[in-house]
Amino acid sequence: MKNRKVIPHPYIKERLLAEGMDALKGKRYKEAYTYFTQLQQFNLNDDDVDMALVVCLFEMGRIKEAKEKCEQLLARGTGDWTIYISMLVHLQQYDEVIAVIQTLQQKGIDCTSLLPLLHFSEKMVRSHQEQKKKQYEAIFESDQWTAQLHVLQQLERNVVLHLVPMFVRYLRDETNHPAVKTTILQTLKKEQVTKQMTVKKFGQTMTVVPAYLDERKQEQFSEQVLHIVDQTWAKQNPTMYEWSKQIWIRYMFMIYPFLPEQPVQQWADALHIYVQQCENGEMICTHPLVAKLYEVEKLWLSVESI
Repeated sequence: MKNRKVIPHPYIKERLLAEGMDALKGKRYKEAYTYFTQLQQFNLNDDDVDMALVVCLFEMGRIKEAKEKCEQLLARGTGDWTIYISMLVHLQQYDEVIAVIQTLQQKGIDCTSLLPLLHFSEKMVRSHQEQKKKQYEAIFESDQWTAQLHVLQQLERNVVLHLVPMFVRYLRDETNHPAVKTTILQTLKKEQVTKQMTVKKFGQTMTVVPAYLDERKQEQFSEQVLHIVDQTWAKQNPTMYEWSKQIWIRYMFMIYPFLPEQPVQQWADALHIYVQQCENGEMICTHPLVAKLYEVEKLWLSVESI
């Protein structure tokens, strides 16, 4: 049998709409939802029906579906901002509540009725930030540097700026992990933090402003060392060269923002000795620069085991 197009009864829209609105007023949301979806199936829905579906979904606990549908309506120039913002509050998306209301205000829309939700959301955001700040401070005041690295990998910009005083304390403490310090500096540089701070690593001290850190000198030094190593190993033993390269990149990462004090050639020689000793399974740290490579590589291996 061929599929036939179902033609709805001429008065079905009025009946389904009346039944749906009656159920909605009576807070029988599942029943109302059934009537409104039938209108959709017959392509008899309009903006009011679509908005009623949003309300039904919301009251039935299908908040994310309601939010998505409401966003579609708002994109079409219909929908209800108050209902949408109420859903955001219910989903605890307070940052989004603030952003939406501020956008509406910028467009000249009267948001007087939404101000209580705006103030509530701002309060909740501040409370959440303060709670997070205390959690992060507890982590960075401990010796759980693996947890510290995990935190740094997921920090949002607004949180980073609130944690600057904590990072200042961390960087000036010689006992804290150098890999975490490097990651902190990279994070602060990315966020263009202009506060002056002291960094202590491997017995050295430097005063820096993260936003103005220039990595070119470190990159040039690193490339010069690798160029010498390249001339030594690249052709005769490519594997040893790649190994040396990775060790050197890790070393420079760990000592950042400091530069090695000894000349390039001495570091290339030390790297050559270190890699040969590793290959032979013996570690004799009579060479001071080899000892430094060994110390830093040991710290790096602890990072890789995370």
